[in-house]
Amino acid sequence: MEGDSKHSAKTWSIPDPTLASGMCGTYSGINTLMVFPNRPVHHNDEPHTSMLTTAKLYQIESFSWLWGRHMRKLVNEAVGTFIGLQKAVVDVETDNCKLILVKKSREYRSMIQACYSEISEQLQSMKEKGQTSDEEKELIECSGLLSKMELILSLFEIVFIETKPGSIVLSHLISWIHQHFPECLDRKREAMESEHPHQHPVYWEAVYGLVLQGRTEDVRQMLASHPNAGTDAFLSIDELLRKMPVYQVYAGVSEPEFTVRWYHWQSECERRLQEGHFTAYHHLTILCQILCGDQSTITSLRDLMDTWYHFMVSTLLFTNPTIKFFRLHAAAQDAISAMRGEDMTTSLDHVLLAAMEADALQVIKKCQHVLDNNWFTAHITDLLYHTLSLRNEQNSLAKLRESLLLDYASDLLGHSSHWQVGILYLDHCGPSGIAMAQLALHKITLTDDSRARKVIHMASDRNFDAVVDSVCKVMGRRALSQNRLGAAIWWGVRSRDSSFTSHVAHQILHKYIAEGRFESAPLLDQLGPAMLLSDTLTFLGKYREFHTMYQDGNFKNAASLLVSLISSKLAPEYFWPILLLDALPLLNSEEPFISSEETYELMYCMHNLSQSSSKSTKQSPMETEAAKVSFLEKEKEIRLSLSNNLARALMHEGTVED
Repeated sequence: MEGDSKHSAKTWSIPDPTLASGMCGTYSGINTLMVFPNRPVHHNDEPHTSMLTTAKLYQIESFSWLWGRHMRKLVNEAVGTFIGLQKAVVDVETDNCKLILVKKSREYRSMIQACYSEISEQLQSMKEKGQTSDEEKELIECSGLLSKMELILSLFEIVFIETKPGSIVLSHLISWIHQHFPECLDRKREAMESEHPHQHPVYWEAVYGLVLQGRTEDVRQMLASHPNAGTDAFLSIDELLRKMPVYQVYAGVSEPEFTVRWYHWQSECERRLQEGHFTAYHHLTILCQILCGDQSTITSLRDLMDTWYHFMVSTLLFTNPTIKFFRLHAAAQDAISAMRGEDMTTSLDHVLLAAMEADALQVIKKCQHVLDNNWFTAHITDLLYHTLSLRNEQNSLAKLRESLLLDYASDLLGHSSHWQVGILYLDHCGPSGIAMAQLALHKITLTDDSRARKVIHMASDRNFDAVVDSVCKVMGRRALSQNRLGAAIWWGVRSRDSSFTSHVAHQILHKYIAEGRFESAPLLDQLGPAMLLSDTLTFLGKYREFHTMYQDGNFKNAASLLVSLISSKLAPEYFWPILLLDALPLLNSEEPFISSEETYELMYCMHNLSQSSSKSTKQSPMETEAAKVSFLEKEKEIRLSLSNNLARALMHEGTVED
């Protein structure tokens, strides 16, 4: 069975004839499917042979444009804004919540714009180099999706967050059009950079395009470059453009006052047009007709407006500048009819229409058809959920929000680079999110120690003790199988597995007997209270402490600790010969570091070892050959040293008593 072939779910063609008769599949992980033939495969396609060939196992993984390297910034930065929003709506007062929601929405938009700009620069670079590849096609698709997302989110922000029901909405829509349709500025730049701007083919197209977006200052600048700018007709149209009223929500002008100003200004435009101020200049006549809100003139220029919503905003600017939000959908239908009709609308158009109708559920539903991932719908649903909560409206989005966040988090968990981000989203999905996070952390593939520590860190923060213990046990046994005994001890201590740590401690002791050095000595020095997890680990930690004391010249305490390790029965019997050999330098010192009572303990140990060595048993204390040989070579010397030390200790102790 071979498992080295991977095919993205983006293309389902698998070049394998064995799958022609049918295939079976099973989930092997989050967003991963294993596919294999559903019938045995025979040699040379002979049905009667008893020999079977090895079938291939294909791993099919889900594909999303979010997994591209250009989109990682979008995924990783969005989670910070998302978590910040969840905290802000709890900590901030109600009056400031709307400002927070607008701010967070614009942060999402800035992320999308940054990714779009980065991709556009790369596409431009590839175009200049003459490169064409599959990557270019993928980048073009990504840029298109990002452009749609930014367009939808900016309108969503206007309709659902910034605008109050029943308020004037046109000023926000004009800004929306300015942001997404800058072509008229490009035409202006092209014309104004020429030697004779007024003779440039796009000069008047730029003028009309600018005025249809309400960019009156840019129009005046272009008209001022015309050779006839000083004539009465040009001065008259310039005055009308300069005096054009613009409604600003925060300008302090009431709606009735603005309405009076508007109708007065537009009446002046109509009067001058009727009096023939612009008869000598056809283009200025058209320009004044636009200012008068002449529907036929605006419709005749619809080729300068790329979409029905651009046409709608331009039309409303001069025909109904105080339009209320609830009339916006009817205006959108009129614009669609004027541009191309219902039959030509796209799925994106339906999203925008649903937004203009303030149908939040339809916006979310249709976004799922336009975009191939849950990133966008999950975040706008979260924004909408908090917006409705702010308005104290009946919030029916709680379950939908949680469901979309769970779906998005599930996608992230199935990706090797984004699983940590997915866990952060699950923290805000209620009990279902907690359960999924615990299950997901259990299933994370532990590729190395670094990933295991990340899983433990995230599980510990959420009090998933079972996950922590499971990961530590898996990593401990893996380290032991790789003969990394120090790491195995660390994982065993972390999982509080006494039997495993005891087993690894024995392995370290055997390795010390064979090699004469400690495995991961710094780790043993830092065990602290963790050494109490098992008797063998306690002995290992104390024995390491003995070596530290001895190296520091603290011979008296080192000798007491060494004897206590034997007398307390804490030391394994197979390690007694090593302890007696360690005691030899202390026994031979001029100053009696080992007391008479402690010497008797060592003699008793020596006696037991002698009796054990004379018996041929499977449980011999000197089961390690190296320890046995070393002990036998030093046995007489140890006995003599014990006797001499006992004599010195008795004499010393007697002198002290006298």
